[in-house]
Amino acid sequence: IDLRFDHLDADTVAKAKLRVLDLLGCAIGGVPAYGNAALVNSIAGGGGKPEASIIGFGVKAPVAQAAMANGVISRSYDFEVMTVVVEGETIPSHHSPTTCMTALAFGEREHASGKDFLTALVMADDMAARLLAASGLDFFQGWDGAPVYSAIPATAIAARFLGLDALQTRDPFGLSVDQIAGTVQNIWDGASNWKLQQGLVSRNAVLSAELAKGGWAGLIDPLLAPYGFFAQYTAGCVRPELLTSHLGKRFYAEEYFKPYPACAATHASIECAMALKANYLIDPTKVARIEIFVPEPMLSVFVSKPFEPRRDPHCNANFSHQFTVANVLVHGSLKQEHYAFDAVRSQPIMSLVERSELRALPRGKAGVVIVVTMEDGQAHRKELRGVTSRFPTKHRVTMDEAVDKFRQQVAFSDYVERSAADEIIRRVDDLDRETDMADFMHLVTRTVSKKGVRIVS
Repeated sequence: IDLRFDHLDADTVAKAKLRVLDLLGCAIGGVPAYGNAALVNSIAGGGGKPEASIIGFGVKAPVAQAAMANGVISRSYDFEVMTVVVEGETIPSHHSPTTCMTALAFGEREHASGKDFLTALVMADDMAARLLAASGLDFFQGWDGAPVYSAIPATAIAARFLGLDALQTRDPFGLSVDQIAGTVQNIWDGASNWKLQQGLVSRNAVLSAELAKGGWAGLIDPLLAPYGFFAQYTAGCVRPELLTSHLGKRFYAEEYFKPYPACAATHASIECAMALKANYLIDPTKVARIEIFVPEPMLSVFVSKPFEPRRDPHCNANFSHQFTVANVLVHGSLKQEHYAFDAVRSQPIMSLVERSELRALPRGKAGVVIVVTMEDGQAHRKELRGVTSRFPTKHRVTMDEAVDKFRQQVAFSDYVERSAADEIIRRVDDLDRETDMADFMHLVTRTVSKKGVRIVS
């Protein structure tokens, strides 16, 4: 709560700016995704003060609703930065859409400076990383880590912008813990709400902070109570020292800037398939069989379920080894446009899916192996040991790479004019010099392509 911008080192600030650019790109690219118009239409129909912008729709809404919508929109293609690195340990995470969009909504409403916005964001991202690293993350509990580990950090942003002191801030933390939800069953079922909970956490965070400001009392010990955060939603606080080690001096955050719009658990398969396609010039119409070998525990995770495009085929495709490998063998890559409903269900994709199967690697072996057997009996094999080439333990993203990804999403959605995109990139790079985040958000939302704003209908 007492963190100031001058407490932040230059590298921490630079990384925060890259996350902001990444999330803005994901929001711009996420505008046309399935379900977003319906969500914004529901919000717009509810009225309320026009406090903060919903990116891509020409609509303003109360800060809680705007933060919720933008969190969902930026998660739409599962393309955003993820995965924290804490004390050398790399842990899957999905909190940046919630923290960034909550901070942006408050920054706009409060006309905050860029420094204040960045400070709130760094604080929240560090908190999320520490909570995650301290706990025993276990996907088999059924909780989705995206909302679970975003709830308290998003609430900290709201409490900071509402001016709550340290004692007052304990109450909204306790109130937000009572509102945590989100099950991975939606991914197993191919339901649309896999991305909704990313935004609901923001809405609940704002409510918790506002109630606390009005005098509501929350849990006395939100984190360590017998039925508090760690006991109720995680496998326990197994490394409590990480909650405070180098606190306020070392700042952790998400560092894997996804190169592919798909669940990160499929990225090794994607890279293997891309190498096979490039090295052997595989003709997908002449493939007899595809074998995808993954670590044995991965066979029990949702990305390994048999691919079937259901009512929301994007959800099924996004979290599927079978789909992503088939798609790469057909198209040579994986892009947002490949999730169009007709594209997901296309004959070339489904034909390869039907000829693919997942198998277990030898016990104890990591990585992924793909073997593509052609109709003439020739077999092509590719192995990726460990993690993908862009994973943070191997590679630190550059500004040029972040900009390229941003421009890719601008081109996909055709929402922002190229000149405006150039200005957004420049302003993000100078975000600590912004005097009014409302003016910055006006830039993000004011200039649209010749197609115009995608009006809610």
